[in-house]
Amino acid sequence: MLGRTMHGIFYDEIHDEITVPQPFSQSVMTFRGGANGEEAPIRVIQGLRTQLRNPDKVTVDPVHNEIFVPEVSVESRVLVFAREANGNVAPIRILEGPGTPWGPSEVAVDPVHNLLVVSASWQEGGDSRRGLMIFNRTDEGNVKPRAIISGPKTGLQRTSRINVYPPRGLVFVSVPGPGTGPGERIASDASFVGVWNILQDQGDVPPRWKIGGPKGLLRQPRGVTYDAKNKTVIVSDKYLNAVMTYYFPEIF
Repeated sequence: MLGRTMHGIFYDEIHDEITVPQPFSQSVMTFRGGANGEEAPIRVIQGLRTQLRNPDKVTVDPVHNEIFVPEVSVESRVLVFAREANGNVAPIRILEGPGTPWGPSEVAVDPVHNLLVVSASWQEGGDSRRGLMIFNRTDEGNVKPRAIISGPKTGLQRTSRINVYPPRGLVFVSVPGPGTGPGERIASDASFVGVWNILQDQGDVPPRWKIGGPKGLLRQPRGVTYDAKNKTVIVSDKYLNAVMTYYFPEIF
C-alpha cells in the first residue's frame, strides 16, 4: 500500500514500529521496525469513520500511545488515534484549532511537558499568517492555543518540518527562504533551521539558535532531526540532494 507521495514517517523507538501516512489510500499504516521487502503493515487505519481525507504527515506519541495526523482538506484539523488502532475506527480526539481558518501542516508532540506543537497557517485581521501554535497535548475541539510563535522576527514565512526535543522543551523548525521569483521559491540562501523554546517563547521572537540564513549552505531544507548523544542536528535539503550534520553542543 505504499506509494511515491509520502511526506511523513515516524519511527517509534519504544515499540520498534514505523508509521507512515498515505494520501492515495487515505490511510495511516504501521509496520514492524524490522520490516523488509514486500511486507504487509501490522495495522492500517482506514475507512469513513477515521475521517482521513488527505493524510500527508504523522507523528506518534509512544509514551501516551497516540497517533496525531494533521488534515488539510475540506475541514482542517488534527485527528488523534490510539496508537494500536486498526481498521475503520473513529479518532479519540479532534483538535479543530483556534476558530479562524487555519491549515495545520505538521505536528510534533512533547510527551514530557504534555504539549502539542502545530505548524500552521491562518487568517488574522484579514492578513495571512504562518507560525507555530502550542496546545496542551490533550486539547480537543475549538480551543485557543497556549502560545503562538509568529511574526517578522521569527522568519517563519514558510515552514517545512518540525521536531521536538522534549528534555529541554525545544522545537526544531526547517524554514525554506521566502523567495522573490520562480527560482527563489525553489531554492534560497535565506533558508535556515531555527530552534525555539516551547515552554517560554511566544509572539514575534527570533529563534534561540539558528543554522543557515543569508548566504548560508542550506537552500531548500526539508527534514530536521537531532542526535542528542552526539550533540548534532541533522538536516536534509531537497535542492542540494544532501543530508548535512551540524555539531551544535550548546543546544543540548
